[in-house]
Amino acid sequence: MTSTRAQIVTRRTYNRPKDEGGFETWVETVDRVIGHQQWLWERAKKDKLTNSEHAELSDLRNLMLDRKATVSGRTLWLGGTDVAKKREASQFNCSFGRVETVNDVVDAFWLLLQGCGVGFEPVVGTLNGFSRKVEVHTIRSTRTEKGGNQYNQVKTYTEDGKKVWHLSVGDSADSWAKAPGKLLALKEPVDKIVLDYTEIRPAGERLKGYGWISSGDETFAKAMEAICEILNRRAGKLLRRMDILDLMNWLGTTLSSRRSAEIAVCPVNSPEIDEFIVAKKDFWLYGNEHRQQSNNSILFYDKPTKWELSHIFSKIVEAGGSEPGFINAEAALKRAPWFKGVNPCAEILLGNKSFCNLVEIDWGKFINDWPGLMRAIWLASRANYRQTCVNLDDGVLQRSWHELNEFLRLCGVGATGLVKWLDKSPNPAQGLSMARDEAHRGANSMADELGLPRPKAVTTVKPSGTLSKIMDTTEGVHKPLGKYIFNNVTFSKHDEVVQDLRDAGYKVVDKPFEPDSVLVTFPVEYADVDFDVVDGKYVNLESAVAQLERYKLLMDHYVDHNCSVTISYDPSEVPDIIDWIISNWDHYVGVSFIYRNDPTKTAEDLGYAYLPQEVVTKEAYEAYVNTLWPITLDNLGSSDDLSDEACATGACPIR
Repeated sequence: MTSTRAQIVTRRTYNRPKDEGGFETWVETVDRVIGHQQWLWERAKKDKLTNSEHAELSDLRNLMLDRKATVSGRTLWLGGTDVAKKREASQFNCSFGRVETVNDVVDAFWLLLQGCGVGFEPVVGTLNGFSRKVEVHTIRSTRTEKGGNQYNQVKTYTEDGKKVWHLSVGDSADSWAKAPGKLLALKEPVDKIVLDYTEIRPAGERLKGYGWISSGDETFAKAMEAICEILNRRAGKLLRRMDILDLMNWLGTTLSSRRSAEIAVCPVNSPEIDEFIVAKKDFWLYGNEHRQQSNNSILFYDKPTKWELSHIFSKIVEAGGSEPGFINAEAALKRAPWFKGVNPCAEILLGNKSFCNLVEIDWGKFINDWPGLMRAIWLASRANYRQTCVNLDDGVLQRSWHELNEFLRLCGVGATGLVKWLDKSPNPAQGLSMARDEAHRGANSMADELGLPRPKAVTTVKPSGTLSKIMDTTEGVHKPLGKYIFNNVTFSKHDEVVQDLRDAGYKVVDKPFEPDSVLVTFPVEYADVDFDVVDGKYVNLESAVAQLERYKLLMDHYVDHNCSVTISYDPSEVPDIIDWIISNWDHYVGVSFIYRNDPTKTAEDLGYAYLPQEVVTKEAYEAYVNTLWPITLDNLGSSDDLSDEACATGACPIR
């Protein structure tokens, strides 16, 4: 039986609004996705599906309905829509590109606007500031209903003896994507720049094609002004890596944050590496809040010394325990000769201007069903390959994106619920290797049937925050904090479901520091995972090294790309972590780190206003569950949250 939490997260995140009113059911969402799979398949084979091919889609449909496997969250939201068929980059979770030219900036922003996570390396040499410092004037939109002209318009004129460059930003995703490019491409000397947003629709309107909510011009206008400040500061000079980082981070602030995940990478031998390492340190003191939009990771093309890792970890600890990450580019290149960087959660090894779309199987639902797991992996892998059969010549992206996808055909056959399965498996290494082989057989068979290139990489593990919640399973390779959890989930005070939850007995309290939000407590039980018992609580006391060993197991026997995992640790464990990384450098591509809270403690014990997940005793869990009543979801609407719930700042939840 699907939990209330899973149903609510599904409705809010993946069930689209219907033209006739109301929102899709889960069955309708799945049918829309299966229709998109059929469309992709028939287009690729240039013929109608056979009866056996329809039967395959029916089997995939049943797996999705049972929440045993699923396509990506991106495809759950947009699959089957006109947008997905016209702007096919919208179907991809993951992308990476070097940001070196004006066109690269436009590409990256366009992908953010499509809901695609963007990885980038800022590269010095082409992008530059204004030819001379200019005065900047903004004209905000005052529209109260639909937007105006959808195209950008540029005019130059003289006013009060000053040469003015006037950009009127069009009310469309294409125009937004190209607007910062027009700023960066401005080479003629001018005295004044006017940024005019009067054509842009107001905030709050649901966009008909994409289905998410318009943010109006407020955040975009602020970002464009900040970009002008950067270009003024570097007038007559090349942009530095840190300037390009800031530019990209500002663009990431213009949207609903969960659709704007970024990761920035920088080689360790860069002259700006010291600034990059501390880019987010004390951001609130220096007006660098925008830098929260990206994870930051260092690229090592040679094995670091123990001293280098110790130095980096000292900076990580100073900055709060989680950043910057560091990536073994040497190992990544051995796995993926095309490697130039990663996506925001670092589970896909990407080239310069390349994509990946993911699928997910909940291994926890197949503990006693090995043939069923193999069949699910085969079906999901074939579906994943079909998602590479796209046309990326969309009128905005440089053609290199399409050409590299045509060659690489990267798949991302993910696994979640892994700790459940690993705890019960008699031979995890053998099982993982067999599963990887099956994923390759599935994806390769689809490529061969279509007469297209085989995928260069197939398997991965991603953090799987939201998808694991709708599947009622553990998240990716992570072990839960405890067996019995109170998960405090944020809702708007104005969300209609909040009163329904109150009426059903759910605890609803004001969210600290957010006057318009409340926290709703959902009980979650992880019955199929082994835990330690401390003071009556079943808790996760894994060491950092134990978590790294699980990562290594997955990297050696299942993963082609990278296993995305957050290693929770205590500062006292840093020497052991460094020793492990040095000893296992060839097995390591990249993980994230975060300080570990003591799972036996309450929010009050730890000095926090609340905990997103609080471990409780079995008695407290059962007492709370016994106060709850069933809830109907008829009044619950859908939002524009397209990725993992914890992407609260735009960065990946593993940070």
